[in-house]
Amino acid sequence: MSLGTEITSGIIKDTHGRFLGAELTAMGVQVEKSCQMRDDPAIIPMVQELVRMHQLVLITGGLGPTSDDLTREAIAEAAGVRLRFDTALWELLKERYGLSKAEANRKQAMIPEGFHSVPNPQGTAPGLWGQVDGCMVCAMPGPPRELEPMFLTSVRPIIAEELQLELVSELEASTFLIPEAVLEDVCRKYADGSISWRTRFQAYKISLYLSGGRRKEQESFLSSLKEHFGYGLVQEGDIDPAEALFETLKEKGLKLATAESCTGGLIGALLTDIAGVSACYWGGFITYDNEAKAHELNVDDSVLERFGAVSEEVVLQMASGALQRSGADIAVAVSGIAGPEGGTPEKPVGTVWIALAGSDGKRRAWKFDFGSRRSIIRRRTAVAAFLLTDLALREPNRLDMVNRWHYS
Repeated sequence: MSLGTEITSGIIKDTHGRFLGAELTAMGVQVEKSCQMRDDPAIIPMVQELVRMHQLVLITGGLGPTSDDLTREAIAEAAGVRLRFDTALWELLKERYGLSKAEANRKQAMIPEGFHSVPNPQGTAPGLWGQVDGCMVCAMPGPPRELEPMFLTSVRPIIAEELQLELVSELEASTFLIPEAVLEDVCRKYADGSISWRTRFQAYKISLYLSGGRRKEQESFLSSLKEHFGYGLVQEGDIDPAEALFETLKEKGLKLATAESCTGGLIGALLTDIAGVSACYWGGFITYDNEAKAHELNVDDSVLERFGAVSEEVVLQMASGALQRSGADIAVAVSGIAGPEGGTPEKPVGTVWIALAGSDGKRRAWKFDFGSRRSIIRRRTAVAAFLLTDLALREPNRLDMVNRWHYS
C-alpha cells in the first residue's frame, strides 16, 4: 500500500507498486493487491483489513514527523499495541541528522511495541517491521531513493527469513544509456532457454538481474550483452556512474572540473550528492548562453559564430577553459540541443557533444544522439559524461571503443 496525498492527487507518480511487485514476484511471493491511499485516518481500518486477509503487508510512506503521517499509528492499532519511544534510535537520528532542533522529529523514533526498526542510510525516517496475528507487516519511507535501497539491502532478506523463502541466486548488472525495450529485445536475441532475466528501471540506469542456469552461463550471457552494446554500457554489479567516477578520482588523487550547457548543472548536482566528493571535485561552470561560454571559459567568439555552440570545436574549448580556470587535473564539458525547440536538420534535438581535456594536454570529443525528450537527453548526457571521464582515467586505450556504443 502506497500512502501519500501527493500520489493520489497525481502530483507525483507512484513507482512503488511496480518496483515492489517485481521484486516480490522474483522472490516467489504472489502479489494479490496493490493500492494507494491519501494521508488520512482511514488508513487505520484499511491496515487492519489487509492484515486479516494476507500473510505479508508492505506499506510505503507516512513515516515522517507531521500529524498526517499515520503509518506507525495504523500498525500499532492493527497490532493492538502502544507506540514506544526508542531512545537508542532517537540518539542515532540526532547524531546523524541533528533532529533535536525540532520536537516533532521525535515521532520518527516511535515504534509499535514488539516491532523492529530498519536502518535508512538515505534519510531521516527509519523503516519498521513485525508480526501481527501471523501477518508480517513492514513499513518503509516513501521517497524511492530511500525505499528501494532499504528494501533491497535490509527488508528483502528479512522477508525471506520470516516467510522461509529460498532466494534465487541472481547475477546483477547495470546498464547505461540503453532504452528498456531495446535491452529486452537484445536479451531475447541471446537467450538460449537456460537464462531468465528481469529489469528495474531507474532514473540514470536500468538494473538487469539474470537467473537460471549456472553462474558461468549467466556470465557468458552478460558478456554477449557487453559485446553487443559496447564497452562500458553494461557493467556487472550495482553501479552508480557518478559514484564510480568519484571512486576513480579518489583512488588516483585527481581533481575534476565540469563545464555544462544543456545539462544546466545536473552533472555537478549528481556529483555533490556524494558525501566526501569535495576531495575530488573542484566545481563547475554552467555556461548556458554563448556569452557565458565566451566570458567564463574563454570560448572564441569566432568559433561560436562559425560552428555554433553545439559543436566539437566549441565543446573542446569549453573543456580546455574549465581546465585552465580551475587548475584541475581533468575537465569534462557538455553542449547539446535538449529541445523541444532549437533543432535543425543538421543538428536535430538530441545532438550532444561531450569533450574531455586533461592536464597532460590531451583533448578529445564525441558526438551523440540522445533522442528527442528533454529530460532523457539531459540524463543521458550526464551519465555519458561520467562514463567517458571514468574510462579516460582508468582505461584510456579503450576510448576508441566509444564510437561503437549501441545505446538506442
